[in-house]
Amino acid sequence: MTLPDFALARPDTLEEALALLGDDQVPYCGGTELLLAMKVGLQRPETLVDVKRVPELRGVRSSHGELVIGGASTHDDLSRDALVREVLPLLAEVEAHVGNARVRVQGSIGGNLCFAEPKSDVATTLIALDASVTLQSSSGRRTLLVRDFIVGPYYADKEPGELLIDVRIPLVATRRGAYVKFQVTERPTVGVAVVQDTETGACRVVVGAVGEIPVWRDWASVADIDVEELSSAVDPVEDLTGSERYKRHLTAVFVRRALRDLERSS
Repeated sequence: MTLPDFALARPDTLEEALALLGDDQVPYCGGTELLLAMKVGLQRPETLVDVKRVPELRGVRSSHGELVIGGASTHDDLSRDALVREVLPLLAEVEAHVGNARVRVQGSIGGNLCFAEPKSDVATTLIALDASVTLQSSSGRRTLLVRDFIVGPYYADKEPGELLIDVRIPLVATRRGAYVKFQVTERPTVGVAVVQDTETGACRVVVGAVGEIPVWRDWASVADIDVEELSSAVDPVEDLTGSERYKRHLTAVFVRRALRDLERSS
């Protein structure tokens, strides 16, 4: 498989990058998913707009009670970042085990979310953390929760002229979390994220990779979590990694494992 012909633009500023984007002019950062889609003919953009040089899209900072992550930050960047490891060790741990070494070094958090890969460890975890994304175009900005941004398999709520600027995660001092997954290939068959506010007891469980989009539920406490209801709520996609029945079984097993890990994190 070879790449089709395309032009390459390399803007140095956010303003330049936004001016270049359009229906056939798509942003490019790590390319771990985009280039594969181009090779098999699923996407044929006229121009790739390389956004790696845009300074606003890199780095991690704390601002007004949120962790703000530049959209072009790589998985490897985030797994090693001192601030992420201090305030959100769950995310750092998840990022350290995304895909393989090449994907972690090249792939970006923004690209991962925009591609809406159904088996994304990152999307599952960010939904559990109640994260949001900031999208910007030449006409303005808007913010969406990650759970609303991921609309369907390989489909995110992003217009052609928009760029994912950053990911924002509320910093909650009383929060703890756990993530577990099962995989026999490079991508997980099931991934489960659990996050709890230890002050209120409220708990969110998110199941990813089993179906086309992550499924999440909120409960008032860990004791209220209905594992069987959650395994019934997922909509498994049958493939070479398992049948619908098998994936529902795995969901229940790994939700329970995530809950055990959550208790150990206290």
